[in-house]
Amino acid sequence: MLMRPRFDGTSLLHRRRQCPRRLLFLLPFAPRLDATDGGGRATAQLLLHLATRHHVTLLYLRTPSEPPVDDLFHKQCELVEEVIRPDISFGLAQRWSRLTSVLRGTPLWASGLAVKAYGERLRALAQRWQPDIVQLEYHVMGQYLTALDACPAPRLLTEHEPGIAAARDLWQATSGLTRWIRYLDLLAWRRFEPAIIRQLQAVVVFTEHDRQAVAQLTSPTRIVRISLGTMLPEHPLNPLGAQSPSLLFVGNFRHPPNVDAAMRLTRRIFPGVRAQYPGVTLQIVGDQPTPEMRRLANEHIVVTGRVPDVTPYLDRAALVVVPLRIGGGMRVKVLEALAAGKALVTSPLAIAGLDLVDGKQVVLAETDQQFCEAIVHLLVDSQQRASLAAHARAWACANLGWEHSIRAYETLYETLLARTSAGKRTQCS
Repeated sequence: MLMRPRFDGTSLLHRRRQCPRRLLFLLPFAPRLDATDGGGRATAQLLLHLATRHHVTLLYLRTPSEPPVDDLFHKQCELVEEVIRPDISFGLAQRWSRLTSVLRGTPLWASGLAVKAYGERLRALAQRWQPDIVQLEYHVMGQYLTALDACPAPRLLTEHEPGIAAARDLWQATSGLTRWIRYLDLLAWRRFEPAIIRQLQAVVVFTEHDRQAVAQLTSPTRIVRISLGTMLPEHPLNPLGAQSPSLLFVGNFRHPPNVDAAMRLTRRIFPGVRAQYPGVTLQIVGDQPTPEMRRLANEHIVVTGRVPDVTPYLDRAALVVVPLRIGGGMRVKVLEALAAGKALVTSPLAIAGLDLVDGKQVVLAETDQQFCEAIVHLLVDSQQRASLAAHARAWACANLGWEHSIRAYETLYETLLARTSAGKRTQCS
């Protein structure tokens, strides 16, 4: 959905290491550079960079309605295998099955990804390929760790968003019957996530906030903070946007925090902006908008649904607005807007993990009134808007390349392998 970056494997970073490692990745989706969610795009970029320096094997889940893995992975990776899982159905039988799974301690998301064939394929693949490191992308893949009982490789998890914290946010943000279901899901996460983490040698988080959340769940497991990178467009986009000004919010609306932010922007922030700046429009761009979001569309508010490329919307936008107030992890939409050289008005939560200066690379706002005032001010002051965009792009070029992240992962791999080797020597002595 977002800008499809050109992957370049020719730099010094991407030359194959003299001692490449065998890395096995477990994924809940097919990695693609044009994934509709930010986590999917960031994961695809990370994997492609690692695959130019190490021997990488992917085992991922995919529904029949989803696109397969990016062709680049077949060229770059040692082995790429998929296991088909059923599309989520809302029939009575499946809803009852998922509810009983929650009562047994398996969160809704994890139960939707439970496929017996995946565990069987993982067991056989690990035995045949014998990886040095097994890396789980997303906590829900921890349900397959039992398939690795005979595999001695260290295991690490990338926590894109801590499960308990996210489930708690959703429970607190809902009402009625949904609130009770969310509460049961929260209870399941409180059993599921700590049990998974205890089986790992390391957990990777993106922000200090997430590190603290995970640290409350476990003591012996190593927690390492490694920031995300993003691929930088060769040239920045239009720093001021089109002559007819528009605000832009981008997100995958299967993710509840994005729905909450979009509804907040549409219902509570944008009306105040239009009252002071009548000519502005709002663009809500992203996959699977809710029916309620679609009903709010009018001549001033455009809800696009999934688009093949968000670049034209980003280029035309006067401002990117990110009023997130729940959720964890690092927001790829923010990284991509910074890299494109666009002015942003954002909540502090949306830039967690990024060393940005309020008023220089972004403008921060907390309340609806603060968002409204900041947006109107920047719409009027095009010079400050251009300055924000230029500083955002410069910061991204200096901080958001993948080099630091790749080297941090490699350092972690070597540390885990050294500990495993030391443990074996101790057992033999």
